[in-house]
Amino acid sequence: MEDVLEPLGRFILRIIKWILVEFIVELVLRGIGHVVLKLLTFGKYPRAGKDEGRTFTVGVITVVAVFVGLVMIA
Repeated sequence: MEDVLEPLGRFILRIIKWILVEFIVELVLRGIGHVVLKLLTFGKYPRAGKDEGRTFTVGVITVVAVFVGLVMIA
């Protein structure tokens, strides 16, 4: 019975992992990047549909910078 259920369990866990990673990337990193770009450029960027790559990059850099700052404080 275990031999039958193990692949199914792994498949379900992979789907859950994919959903969580997509959630983190879409909502957290792009959201942070969007807000930071709006603040730094006084609302000029990001433009709708054109700066999605920059938004993600700025989100990642911001999260890394905050993490490094917290490590330096501790």
